[in-house]
Amino acid sequence: MKRIFCLLAVLFLLAGCTNIDVTDQPDEPPSPVQSQPESSSSRPAQPVSELRLAYHMNDSFNPYEMETQVNRELVTLLYDSLTRPDKTYQPEMVLAESVSMQGTVCTVTFRRQVMFIDGTLLSAQDILYSLNLARTKGSWKTQLANVASAAETANGDVEIRLYQPDADFPLLLSFPIVKADTGQMDYPTGISKYFVSGTWGNTGVTLSENPLYYGGSCGIDTIRLVGVSDSTGLEFSLKTGDIDLIYTDLSVQQIGSGSASAVPVTLNHMVYLGMNARRGLLSQPNFRQALNVAINRDELVANAYSSQATVSRYPFNPEFYRMQGMELSAPRSLTRADELLDGLGLEEIGQDGYRMQRGEPVTLTLLVNSENTYRNAVATLIAEQLRQVGIRVNIISQAFAQFQMTLANGGFDLYVGEIRMTDNMDFSMLFNGGALGYGAAYDEEISALYRDYRRDGAGIEAFCEAFVARPPFLPLLFRQGQVSLNREFHAEMVATEQDIFYNIMEWNRQNTAKES
Repeated sequence: MKRIFCLLAVLFLLAGCTNIDVTDQPDEPPSPVQSQPESSSSRPAQPVSELRLAYHMNDSFNPYEMETQVNRELVTLLYDSLTRPDKTYQPEMVLAESVSMQGTVCTVTFRRQVMFIDGTLLSAQDILYSLNLARTKGSWKTQLANVASAAETANGDVEIRLYQPDADFPLLLSFPIVKADTGQMDYPTGISKYFVSGTWGNTGVTLSENPLYYGGSCGIDTIRLVGVSDSTGLEFSLKTGDIDLIYTDLSVQQIGSGSASAVPVTLNHMVYLGMNARRGLLSQPNFRQALNVAINRDELVANAYSSQATVSRYPFNPEFYRMQGMELSAPRSLTRADELLDGLGLEEIGQDGYRMQRGEPVTLTLLVNSENTYRNAVATLIAEQLRQVGIRVNIISQAFAQFQMTLANGGFDLYVGEIRMTDNMDFSMLFNGGALGYGAAYDEEISALYRDYRRDGAGIEAFCEAFVARPPFLPLLFRQGQVSLNREFHAEMVATEQDIFYNIMEWNRQNTAKES
């Protein structure tokens, strides 16, 4: 409640500085929901006049202080960024007019006539202030780790210098822009479609359309935020109609859902098979390639993830715009796997059907975190798939802390892992010497091709070709999330992992066009 009172004090100050009426508001973290509802496109969209969302009452509205997922989902309604990734992970200009890269220098030209909610114009100093704030906070700290310095140029643009070249750095300019010197407030001054305008009921908070917004109106005058204290009741609130939608990254399996439809959300979460090249046959590139072609990724997606994932044999999201034109399917080839294994001198088959090496069955240990149901299912399926090419797999399922220790000690042959990659598709941490490169094979050519690709964005085909021939780890799939909608809510939503309200400006325009 202390946060609510502090927020109201800020609202009254804000009201004194602008001509915007003040009403009401609250906050909270969302609960994941998994289901197989009908697609949102199968129901007729209706005009959306009001939106009801959850927020965590004990969390902040400060985008750099938020701790709950449910509040983080509100950020794009309250704070615009310089760029945002579109559905294909291509940078889309928001507050930036243009972003250019030259080596390690990124130059941002921004909209000069854009106003904060208090009526002041956006300046380079606001952008630099927000960038420096983001470099010290949460997930933005990680994605901006390559930033060496930033400054205003002579013509008023913003110049960002990097430690290493990165052609896709513009995708990382998605941090919230707040007015300089407001970053310590519970509700910093921002620029976006909505602003915190007041409270309703005992714990509700109201967001109103920003009349100063450069992007115009989306036709949804009010967003009512329903206060929650934890995420356990979100599914019930969706079912009863108290809130209109819930986002979940489906990281844990859920039961039931009160939603009538769902919108799939592409995630940059890669599930992969790590391989310890310091142990036995795994030091051989052809053995690792044999495992690669022996795995049935389509089966992993269908059976372990209930088809809420996309197969990938490359360490790039299949939706990534630079992958357009490439063959993205990942067909299994037992014939090729047998050829590769036979070529390694493993032709002898024992009584149990396993390939023999020096009188013993070829056996691998597969480490998996026991606390993740999905990845345990993946491990079980992979063990059976490799059995079909004569490789015995013993699964070792450990609690997360022990799992991490075993990885660090190198006491494994294979392991099932998952990483949430930044939007510039940086997976360098999985290479030999990287923070998560447990036992990964070092390949000078692959490393050089990756550096060249990161420098100018070209040569992705050459990198992928070398990668699948001598894989240091095996990408398996990219997971999906979903937005679940209640039965009375009808909008043609397009949602991204970074912005579940990606096309909110189009909801009512689409409906109006269809009616006419």
